[in-house]
Amino acid sequence: MSNAQRLLSEEELDQTEVYTSIEEALINPERVFQLDLSSDIEVLPATIGKLKSLQRLFLYENRLTGLPPEIGNLKNLQELFLDENELKSLPPEIGKLTNLKILGLHGNKLTTLPKEIKGLTSLKILYLTENKVTSLPSGIGELKNLESLDLAYNQINRLPASIGKLQNLRELFLTANRLSALPKEIGNLSNLGELYLDDNLLVKLPKEIGKLKKIEQLGLANNRLRNLPKEIGYMTALKSLYLSGNQLRSLSKEIGKLTNLKNLYLSDNFLHSVPKEIGNLANLKELNLYNNRLTALPAEVSRLTNLQNIGLGKNDIKVIPGSLDNINIY
Repeated sequence: MSNAQRLLSEEELDQTEVYTSIEEALINPERVFQLDLSSDIEVLPATIGKLKSLQRLFLYENRLTGLPPEIGNLKNLQELFLDENELKSLPPEIGKLTNLKILGLHGNKLTTLPKEIKGLTSLKILYLTENKVTSLPSGIGELKNLESLDLAYNQINRLPASIGKLQNLRELFLTANRLSALPKEIGNLSNLGELYLDDNLLVKLPKEIGKLKKIEQLGLANNRLRNLPKEIGYMTALKSLYLSGNQLRSLSKEIGKLTNLKNLYLSDNFLHSVPKEIGNLANLKELNLYNNRLTALPAEVSRLTNLQNIGLGKNDIKVIPGSLDNINIY
């Protein structure tokens, strides 16, 4: 197999020359593996499609409003960076990039993705932060190799059920969108380790969220949650749980099953009490209960021997347990 046809490893690709002019690249197109046109271009010429050996393309910080259909000719492309442009849409030909592993689209003006996105079956990382995306095509579920999906700071109001087909997904960022509910299929993301849903409009969580047995970081701050499903107690790998800025009035005793938890943030809620099972969280280092409606703490907090910081301000707690004497209280 010729070098032009072979996909290079990341290390091999790093060793190749980086061309910075398309005119220069077209002199010997079969030798061009990396092209960096991150400058001030408004139009990507159709001749880009002649660079059949291209495997890494940088188009950062330009003024591109679209891409030529010839982009689909770059069958060997593994990494495509289009961050900080003015793209309003992607051509359907983008789906022909079957070897693409990384697609960077941060900071554009995209409102949706073409249905042809499902053709990117090798994709591992998709960055879509700071766009204007309102929904995802159901074909997103065909990206079976996707490991990291960053959709933070968009306008997404619902997730397709097909999101649950992303069995290799390890990170899902949905901070600062307009989600009021999650599909029950979210529980099928069996390899998910990090899920960030802060700054949305969530009123409740599906019980299926308890099936996320590998999740270690769960961000739910600044939503409208009034309670948590008892199934949250099944998420025993959790190390950090962010629940500040919700409308929680109570916590279920199942919170005490999260014995690997190190950080629990519950500030700015309406909690009147904390269940005694909180004492089971032997690994807890940070417990933030700032600005709630607590009048007392359960005696079981004395069992939190690894606790370093506890937020108790803006409550109505009259007596601080002596066991907290050597802990930073704020």
